[in-house]
Amino acid sequence: MFNEFPSMLPSRVRIFDSTLTLGEQVPGVSFTAQAKVEIAESLDALGVDVIEAGFPATSEGEKRAVEEVVKAVRRISRAGFSSEISCMARARKDDVEIALQTETDYVSIFAPVSDINIEKRLRKTREEVKESVVQSIELAKSGGAKVEFIAEDVSRADVEYLWEILKAAEEAGADYINLTDSLGLLTPTGAKKMVIEAKRVVSKPLGVTFHNDFGMATANTIAAVEAGAENVHVSVNGLGPKAGIAPLEQVVMALHEILKVETNVQTQMLSEVSELVERLSGITLYEIMPVVGPLVYTYEAGVHVHGLMADPSTYEPIPPEKVGKRRRIVVGKLSGKSTVQQVLKDMGIEAKDEEIEAILIRIKALADQGVRITESVFMKAVEEVLGAKLEKPFEVQEWTVVTGSGITPLAHVRAKVNGKEVRSASVGVGPVDALANALREIEGVPGFKLRRFRLRAISSGTEALGEVLVRVLGPKGEVEASGISEDILEASLNAFEDAVNKIMKRSS
Repeated sequence: MFNEFPSMLPSRVRIFDSTLTLGEQVPGVSFTAQAKVEIAESLDALGVDVIEAGFPATSEGEKRAVEEVVKAVRRISRAGFSSEISCMARARKDDVEIALQTETDYVSIFAPVSDINIEKRLRKTREEVKESVVQSIELAKSGGAKVEFIAEDVSRADVEYLWEILKAAEEAGADYINLTDSLGLLTPTGAKKMVIEAKRVVSKPLGVTFHNDFGMATANTIAAVEAGAENVHVSVNGLGPKAGIAPLEQVVMALHEILKVETNVQTQMLSEVSELVERLSGITLYEIMPVVGPLVYTYEAGVHVHGLMADPSTYEPIPPEKVGKRRRIVVGKLSGKSTVQQVLKDMGIEAKDEEIEAILIRIKALADQGVRITESVFMKAVEEVLGAKLEKPFEVQEWTVVTGSGITPLAHVRAKVNGKEVRSASVGVGPVDALANALREIEGVPGFKLRRFRLRAISSGTEALGEVLVRVLGPKGEVEASGISEDILEASLNAFEDAVNKIMKRSS
């Protein structure tokens, strides 16, 4: 093996989550108090050590949100473990006083340590910044809080001044020291060197935050842990200003699977928390994002599928169930008949050789036209070939939606439920909502709740095929479903129809 792990590697690392603070610095992201509480409760269940709840000095509403997070997490504290709560404060008396009023466990006091930020952003001297840091830490400690001092922009700081202010912060009573590479300028080698040298200067537990401007945040964080860093600042899905910071899920799994370092994180919940933050932030994951991306455990064809069939460990460094995912094999341009046969078998569908060949021909023709072969595209090809052979307990026969400016959206649906024709109509806040409500009103359709709705184009041009992906909660758990069409409403209806069929089959 080429990996070599030094003796200073800690046996356990504390995970400090900044989703609720740095995540809100993504343009357009603003979590309501309710959303912050929901995310914080999930992070607590996930097992992060510290939840950075907010920056209370920014507004009265933000202060109340932090207070709500504190109450919520303490209310659901479990025996043996509960996340601690932190809030941010500049090295200013008024910031610290407001932070103390929230009754968080920690106050994270931050100040720049590079001359460019000290002089141009704060318009102060080095000595003034150091003095404000010392006074702020002493004030927070006198108020009964733990303190983490965050030194910003360390990669551009004068090293002698950096060590000087870290020593002053430690002597003032800081419980933790954090080194933040605000511009992501360090390489893994530089990150490792910085931590090694910093640990010679201060004795308090050392933490790191790496921004991802050059795509090295995760690598730098792991390098820092190799050098002895005990705390890492991360965020769910890597949310943060500019290019974000090190993603929680990537750092945790690299610690567990590569360095063999323990954390308190319950890794099987990573995908669930990732999806929650994606929904509440509105920032969509890119599909091949490591660990939690929608396509990370989806395989199309070729040597990867062959290896996986023999032994999943041939190509999977992390078993999907370990992070709350499941493995999928899909049909694509390079697939052969055996792959089609296997996918159909997994779906419980039987087909003859000539039918499999016909399905494959349709798939390859679509792929040659630039259509992305998704599960719903594959199923449409299957339906075209097999037709009546596919049993559907629920099938929409006819639908209409009336919508427009000043008009309450209204949907009419005619369908068959187990062979019986039924009709339904309902209104909604939008056309898709009206369709969903009309389906819910149909006699014989189990109640369901939409948990996730996602639209994407799978071909190009103004007449592109749109695919709607939904996650729906039924009486016996969640199902994932999809639908395609050049018309967004029809694609939505197809996805809902697919979901209802899966719910009914699961309930039967």
